[in-house]
Amino acid sequence: MKREEWEAICDKCGKCCYEKVDLGGGIIRYLDEPCQHLDTETNLCKVYGIRQDAEPDCIQLTEDLVRDLGWLPEDCAYVRYMRHQDTLAAVHSAAVHKKRSRNSKRRR
Repeated sequence: MKREEWEAICDKCGKCCYEKVDLGGGIIRYLDEPCQHLDTETNLCKVYGIRQDAEPDCIQLTEDLVRDLGWLPEDCAYVRYMRHQDTLAAVHSAAVHKKRSRNSKRRR
């Protein structure tokens, strides 16, 4: 997927740009403090093009990171998209397995 297509998935909620505290045991608490570069009226980054340089803690989300990070909110568009993709892959895999199983039984 092209970078522009990936970034278009984001619904610009801005939640990932708020400070977080890891309470342990998989519990993440979002604080009321946004990144200094977040425009809280538009939920857009004021330095988006150079955000990793301007804010070293800022990460660029990728498909792998979205799958691995435990702190993205459940309603994050990237999380929803990756779950959908994973579901499609699982359904496809199950269909292929079922087809192979049927073909194997026919050959006997």
